[in-house]
Amino acid sequence: MTQPGSPAAPPAGTQPEEADRLRDLLRTSAYRRTLALSAAVGVPVSLAAFWFLAGLHELEHALWTALPDASGWSAPPWWWPLPLLAVAGVAVGLVVRRLPGTGGHVPAAGLHSSGTDPATLPGVILAAAASLPFGAVLGPEAPLIALGGGLALLLRRLARAPVTPGSTALLGAAGAAAALSAIFGNALVGAVILVEVAGAGGTRLFAVMLPALLSSGIGSLVFTGFGRWTGLSTGSLSLKPGVPVPRLDAGDVLWGLPMAVGVAAVLHLLLWTGRRVAVFVSARRTVARTALCALAAGVCAAAYALGTGRSPVEVASSGQAVLARLAAEPHAWGA
Repeated sequence: MTQPGSPAAPPAGTQPEEADRLRDLLRTSAYRRTLALSAAVGVPVSLAAFWFLAGLHELEHALWTALPDASGWSAPPWWWPLPLLAVAGVAVGLVVRRLPGTGGHVPAAGLHSSGTDPATLPGVILAAAASLPFGAVLGPEAPLIALGGGLALLLRRLARAPVTPGSTALLGAAGAAAALSAIFGNALVGAVILVEVAGAGGTRLFAVMLPALLSSGIGSLVFTGFGRWTGLSTGSLSLKPGVPVPRLDAGDVLWGLPMAVGVAAVLHLLLWTGRRVAVFVSARRTVARTALCALAAGVCAAAYALGTGRSPVEVASSGQAVLARLAAEPHAWGA
């Protein structure tokens, strides 16, 4: 007879607790093999991602700095984005039309961490190389996720490792984390963002987190070592303003709330517009419509340069190069 107030024993046949399921998963030989494979693919995936980013950075420097300088301009003129983005639009349209994978996922659909078919990697890489350095207002995160996940699955195929849905998801996440590790300047941030993208929770959260952290840490080491050894830059979202950050007060926090709501509303509208544009471009005459949309983006960058007297490079590409200056000198930009 149980005492009053004592907890009742769980009924027989109930599901095991979360910790028990996690312990059982970690003890399986299949999961341990996946962890070992995640560590093994972290190095080649990180090397591929490093040279991919370094190549994009060098091409962007050539198009936006070296070429204007060789033409006699100290900075790109206001009309500079127009021909570059027109060329990018035609090139991306041809990649979408001719190569498998349609050049990667639609940016307006958001990031996803599912493993990329290795057969689509050439199209993803070519689309990124034909758009990002030319001024497309996108970041390299989505191509890196596709590159990392696709290479991880390709290496598994070459190693003739067993193919299961679970290992595909874990290796795809691990490869993407290894490729993402340099963008945010921190291995932990890249792994956490990837887990957020995957939408994992409970036992699956920990199961995805371990290989992602392992590959992300290896990737961060590779990026740091090769960056210092070669002297090449890959770009990073880590901010080093170089000035003391002012202390927040109550007014800053209160102003942040309506600003967050306003920014979210604008972003929702932009994503809705982006999805409609994606449908318009993919319906027919893909090359011509892609070039038209790219030219429209170039017109926006040219209008910014004409209206502000500043360089169009500040609003072209992903904007990563301007983030540090914006954080250090926010008053240099008008409201």
